[in-house]
Amino acid sequence: MRHMRLAMACLLAVGVFSYADDEKSPKNLVVNGSFEDGPEVPAVPGFASLDKDSDAIKGWKVTRGQIDLIEGYWKGAEGKRSLDLNGSPGTGGVKQTITTEKGKKYKLTFKLAGNPGAPAKKEVTVEAGESKKAFAFDATGKTQEEMGWELKELEFTATGDKTDIELYSTTADTENSGPAIDDVKVVEVK
Repeated sequence: MRHMRLAMACLLAVGVFSYADDEKSPKNLVVNGSFEDGPEVPAVPGFASLDKDSDAIKGWKVTRGQIDLIEGYWKGAEGKRSLDLNGSPGTGGVKQTITTEKGKKYKLTFKLAGNPGAPAKKEVTVEAGESKKAFAFDATGKTQEEMGWELKELEFTATGDKTDIELYSTTADTENSGPAIDDVKVVEVK
């Protein structure tokens, strides 16, 4: 009986700590931030091109040019899929509208790499509400198996109950070898 009470106490303690950990983990406001839920991607060539105004990737809309939804062409940062923001061909971007609370601070994070093709320097601009920031990635020496994903972030203050977040390529001198993004998240800053 004593062992049973000890086991029950341990289970309760684990449950309490698990619940407390869940409470501390901020909720990601982005839907499908790793682009896993979307159209089929052919095994060859390992990507699917999506044109401006496409909403085939759950939660996202292509905002300009063209993007490539990658699955198998290179190794993603999170899950099986990621995006090349320079389509085949075209300089593109994606947008999602998230629910926010006016006046509260939020942090947008994402993983950035680059299609290993030329040029080596990849550039992406991120906009969240009234905040805007450019990010660069050097793909020199990177491969499809070793993309060199880097965590990037942008903090912003919501100006309303809905906020648009957009990530778009500003990489010139290429038709289809742009910045790669994955694992997009927005959480409230407390």
